[in-house]
Amino acid sequence: MSIDPYAGNLDFWEKAAATHGVAEDSEHYKFDTILAGGTLMTPTEQRAVAAATGGTDDDPLAGVRGLDVLYLQSHLGADGVVMARAGARVTCADFSATALRRARELADQVGVDIETVETDSRAIPESLHGRFDLVYVTVGAICWIDDLDRWMEQVSLALRPGGRFVMVEIHPLYQMFLKTSPEIVIDFPYGGGASLTDTDSGSYAAPDADFVSTTTNYAHSVGEIVTKAVRAGLRIDVLEEHVTSDIDPRGDHSLVRGDDGRYRLLIGRGGEEGSAPEPMPVYLTLIATKA
Repeated sequence: MSIDPYAGNLDFWEKAAATHGVAEDSEHYKFDTILAGGTLMTPTEQRAVAAATGGTDDDPLAGVRGLDVLYLQSHLGADGVVMARAGARVTCADFSATALRRARELADQVGVDIETVETDSRAIPESLHGRFDLVYVTVGAICWIDDLDRWMEQVSLALRPGGRFVMVEIHPLYQMFLKTSPEIVIDFPYGGGASLTDTDSGSYAAPDADFVSTTTNYAHSVGEIVTKAVRAGLRIDVLEEHVTSDIDPRGDHSLVRGDDGRYRLLIGRGGEEGSAPEPMPVYLTLIATKA
């Protein structure tokens, strides 16, 4: 019997949403930080939002005040709650009812209002069309999307004319590596929408959690991401590839943490004998505008 990839992925995210951020030592979801007035947004994500909205170095989220923001594939909604606290009118959209419930609980604890919409991000409801000044998507989103053309069309549909799209995402090159030590293992294609189905326990944020899921991920190259954004009516303003990361996004220790606290994908022997290899791309930032 064939497995429905959508159902398998939803099953994973429902289980993950019930588990993430529950443990006090959670690496990815330290909600106490938000409750204390801080943010879980990385500097890379904050800079991207600032660049798109007119934020400053001192206050990267200053530009979201008064904006209508759609946080697409929001999971537990942490970044959306922070933007709401900064003065944005935030809608969190996700296909996991459990994730959206927990996003509302977090918003209530912080004392802000957010709207939540349970939806497949490949087919958002008409009620979201043309409503937003900013669509925000962050790490680990498009690898779950089989039809990236259709997904980019939803981003464009959600935006008002002149609205901005901000996406900070895992670089497709980094996505290819299952592990880098003690040997290099590449188990994921670079692009073409190719898929990989896997059955595993736990998740990136709760590796010891007592659940098993069968998930399907999809590969999209940098060229495909850009082309499909343009095809959907978005003008590319910024495409930046980052060779360092603020965090270990997959939590699998395939990145090396340097003395500066930043993470790098180091593969190879280096340019000269005894020299360290040059870091490879880990993240990318895409900022685009709807015409």
